Amino acid sequence: MKKIPGTLYHIGIMSTSDDKLNLKMWYRNQIIFEKSKLTEEEIIENIQKFFEIKNLTIPRNRLELIVKEELKDLSPGADISFVESTVSEMLEEFQATPTNNMKKIVLMGLANAGKTCIYERVFEGKKPWELVHQAATKGISYKDYEIGSMSKPVIWDLGGQQQYLDEYHGPLRDNIFRKASILLYVIDITDYDRFENSRIEFEWAVDQILSHNPNAKLNVFLHKSDLIHDKDSVVSHIKNVLSKNISYDIFYNLTSIFDESLFKAWSDIIRELSPKSTFINSILNQLKNQHGVKDSLVIERSSGLACGSTIDVMEEDVIIGMISLLIVTIDKVTKNMEFEKFKEFKLKTESNSLLITDVNQDLILIIILSPEALNNNLVKEIESVGQEVTQQLRKLWVE
Repeated sequence: MKKIPGTLYHIGIMSTSDDKLNLKMWYRNQIIFEKSKLTEEEIIENIQKFFEIKNLTIPRNRLELIVKEELKDLSPGADISFVESTVSEMLEEFQATPTNNMKKIVLMGLANAGKTCIYERVFEGKKPWELVHQAATKGISYKDYEIGSMSKPVIWDLGGQQQYLDEYHGPLRDNIFRKASILLYVIDITDYDRFENSRIEFEWAVDQILSHNPNAKLNVFLHKSDLIHDKDSVVSHIKNVLSKNISYDIFYNLTSIFDESLFKAWSDIIRELSPKSTFINSILNQLKNQHGVKDSLVIERSSGLACGSTIDVMEEDVIIGMISLLIVTIDKVTKNMEFEKFKEFKLKTESNSLLITDVNQDLILIIILSPEALNNNLVKEIESVGQEVTQQLRKLWVE
């Protein structure tokens, strides 16, 4: 980054993968101009035009010298160029997308906390053993997913190595947190020695996201919980550490790639992102009022996430996770045996029964019946109400 003599402006030039150049200009540490995929000549012309608009006269030969000096220091393979250019490209795409559907999640945490594994387990369907030796994220990884018409989460996965943390604290911070709806911070709860470092980084991230969006949600995944025996004391300690200087609500989830907890945790986040979740829960609560219905939930087929649920929070992670596995198994069996896609499925256990109904290509409705439903022959009536609910959900989903 080079200072323009006699001014408070700085310029920075970054290389791209197609041998083009990206230009950024700062005024008092704030980015005030950006342009991508330029030649050296175009960079000089853009800088000159910028100063002309500001009624500042900078001799062209001086600008040429400053640009050449900046290009001398340019390292095409350096991480800073990779990170800067990646953020610039992501921001352009994100800003060009209507914000009513696309929601930005900033995924942060120290190195080796398990951030990438957390979303690949749910959204990409990877098995735990495929994630054990996951390579560390370099710089910023960009992922977008579509949960039917309910939400389109865009996940910015920020590598946690110190060299990248230093970048995020610099000029990149505005681009990273701009338009962000959720901060998802991941802590390896087995890594006691770095709790204090995690706190410092978390507090900084909270300040940044709330300064850009005061309504942003703060979520913390206390990850690798399967490796902790005395979970209550460890969780209590971490919560005290993280909330020491923060007066805003923080939502915590214990997570592990080896159990159902991630599905519950991600379901909570997806429901936070979409206003449709309120309507879905309202519909499901109507269904729960039906005599003989214990609970109900709606599962998004591809991800296994719950778009709505009436289940008690303490039980939700296990139930959602197990039903997600059940749905995946049913789909696999019907496909392997060349059956048509199932429309309805009934499962009876000693204590409860499940009615599983295919709502559309994205959604599945699960109704958990109480034992009295079978004793009183209420199943047909519940099935009839379930069909009405299915129609409401189908209509809501496509609107």
